[in-house]
Amino acid sequence: MNTQDMLDKIEVRLFGQTTIQRHGRTLHDLPTKAMELLCYLLIHRNRPHTREALAEVLWPEAPVAGSKKYLRQTLWQLQTAIEQTHSQDAPCSPLTLTPGWVGINTAARWPSDVEAFETAFTLCRDSAGHELPDQQAQLLEAAVDLYRGDLMETWYQDWCIFERDRLQLMYLAMLEKLMDYCEAHQLFLKGLTFGERVLAYDAARECTHRQLMRLHYLAGDRTGALHQYEQCVAALAKEFDVKSSRETTLLYARIREGRLDDAADPVPAAPLRNDVVLDLTKRLDQMQASLSLFQRQVQAELAALSQALQAGPKTRQQTPRQTP
Repeated sequence: MNTQDMLDKIEVRLFGQTTIQRHGRTLHDLPTKAMELLCYLLIHRNRPHTREALAEVLWPEAPVAGSKKYLRQTLWQLQTAIEQTHSQDAPCSPLTLTPGWVGINTAARWPSDVEAFETAFTLCRDSAGHELPDQQAQLLEAAVDLYRGDLMETWYQDWCIFERDRLQLMYLAMLEKLMDYCEAHQLFLKGLTFGERVLAYDAARECTHRQLMRLHYLAGDRTGALHQYEQCVAALAKEFDVKSSRETTLLYARIREGRLDDAADPVPAAPLRNDVVLDLTKRLDQMQASLSLFQRQVQAELAALSQALQAGPKTRQQTPRQTP
């Protein structure tokens, strides 16, 4: 990277405290709603959005006319703030604007930690943890280190809460892949650190407790493995008032007897395990939130299409302009 690239480098951090940095300095003068709009577009960077849909998402309680006015004002504020950060050779604007659409300019150098995080997840998603090549494991480890906190952790808009939960599930899945990788490569102590990071977010995640029980035992800490089981039982009772699954109990028995390497005892057909049921419940809640958000976006876009049809050919044939 040459000197000019280093000077003009822009970094967008959306995990934990939301910040935009250029020249190593944090931009503090961006209005709150303008920051929210930019963050939404960067997270949903793979497609353009109708202005009506954006207005509905960012101002869900406002009348249609009012929300569209607020969007125009916010776009102007955002463009003004971006232009003030530019030097002659600085990265171009991240926005692509037409009369009906707003999106992210893919040619702009505005990388975010979320983009890098999701790219790593996509590359490794279909690989089991114990089958990860070393290079992919290193990529995952770098990605989870980007997760300095939940997405935009001080923001509580509906769309943000949904995206926060989605990315947190990805984070936990990547940590568990890394635990599997560490077990397969006898990096037991390192695997334990990944497991503790999982439990910091989901203390009653039973499958993670089982992985930690194995890692403790394989690291030569049989007492730690038995204690992990006790933590699991206590967390399940506290969070969900349920007992540990048969799979977890059998693992505990094998560790207590010092025969972890034996073939697993057969588990008879039974209702879904606690951890599976709890995971499905979380996913159903997220699907419901996603459906609600999608429904509002579709309604806004249908309204925009109806207005465009009613306006006639003259309005539809206007030349697009790069203005808010």
